[in-house]
Amino acid sequence: MIAAARGVSGFAGEAHRGGAAPRAWLGAAVGAAFSLLAADAAAQTTEPLLPVPAAPAGPQAPAAPGQQPILAGQTVTARPRPDFDPIGLRLGDFFWFPRGEIDEEYNSNIFATQSPVHDWITVLQPGFDLLSSLPRNAINLHAGAATQFYAGNPSQNTATGFVATDGRLDVDAHSGFFGNASAAHSYTPRSSPNSPGNAAEPVTYNTYSGAVGYAATGLRVGYEADLAVAATQYNAVPLIGGGISPQSSSDTVTPQAALRLSYEFIPDYLGYVRASGTVYDYTHPLPGGVNFDSTVYRIIAGLQVLPRHLIYGEVYAGYLTDRFESSAIGSTSVPDFGGRLTWNVTRLTTANFNVVRTFQTTNPTSGTGAGYLDTAVTASIDHELRYNVLLNAGVGFENDLYQGISRTDDTFSAGASVRWLVSRNLYLGGAYTYQQRASSGTAAGTPFSQSIVMLRLGTQF
Repeated sequence: MIAAARGVSGFAGEAHRGGAAPRAWLGAAVGAAFSLLAADAAAQTTEPLLPVPAAPAGPQAPAAPGQQPILAGQTVTARPRPDFDPIGLRLGDFFWFPRGEIDEEYNSNIFATQSPVHDWITVLQPGFDLLSSLPRNAINLHAGAATQFYAGNPSQNTATGFVATDGRLDVDAHSGFFGNASAAHSYTPRSSPNSPGNAAEPVTYNTYSGAVGYAATGLRVGYEADLAVAATQYNAVPLIGGGISPQSSSDTVTPQAALRLSYEFIPDYLGYVRASGTVYDYTHPLPGGVNFDSTVYRIIAGLQVLPRHLIYGEVYAGYLTDRFESSAIGSTSVPDFGGRLTWNVTRLTTANFNVVRTFQTTNPTSGTGAGYLDTAVTASIDHELRYNVLLNAGVGFENDLYQGISRTDDTFSAGASVRWLVSRNLYLGGAYTYQQRASSGTAAGTPFSQSIVMLRLGTQF
């Protein structure tokens, strides 16, 4: 599930296709790094599908004057805007792109309960990207942090951060090695079913991950093989009314191996098969001596359309199995299906559709069983109102079917956002998000609804 949950084509996708532009490589590499960085976080969290504005356009090594690339299939948000894109600071063969944001949020239900408690939250988010600008090969460094300050409930303050590196070693124009590594400190949101209801503070955890692989693309027959591992360590949390609750029973080590074979039967249209296996090893004894260790197998066949058309992306179908070591839990096998499609409706409007199904792990101390089958569907649309004003709207639906207990969660979310590029170094934004969860079954969770309003001031260089 490390990569499969967020991108079934593999960690680097098509990033190694010969002649890929810096932005294409950056997007794939950063996505690969963060799919690992957030691997166990994703498995422990059901965050709202917040349609906040995209990260600052770029960062990338700037092209020579008059040579700014316009790529086929380029979306509204990815389109170069030379008057507003950051130019960075050149450091030898590298470009440094620092940034910083300050957000002011109003959350109508900070604890995600049926008895809402609202609060104002100030968020500070510095970060940077250090990108290589080499004729061949690449190595990049990324880092960022986010600190949340609650006006009325300071016990809910959080401080998170990450550092990640990624790179590639080109063998020829169509093949090469790639890799990434990351470390992150994060927390489990109150809206997650894995957040203990009696915790006085959000549960925090550290994630360490890495991946290596080899990919050959851009030819009639392509293949990609990758190996990855992620380790997550959870920290004890204070309880309401006193006491400490250890969370070490959630600690996991998660290795994964995946292989993808593709065949381009007509230009830009690829059929592919991908198989992966992921082991979830809980490194500490679980409450009651229950063994939640499991292995997830996924095999899919799909069709991929490369981004040179108005509609591109991929669709796939296959089989997904979660096999637990404990015979008391048994195994679950379900049909697998999903995809991600991008439709450039006009030069000013882009629509995105995503469907993904995967097994997620659980927090043994939260009483949510042995995990759950997560099926998520999202749709969003980006529109360029003006050259420097971008609008976004989106909806999402998530169904979580729990294993080992009688519980099903249905979560609906919707939102809209705006981003105004004031200048090359300044941008403003705002977003509204609504989330509602319903839960059923004998072990049903707490239903809730939540609204978040956010205003943003950002700077980039």
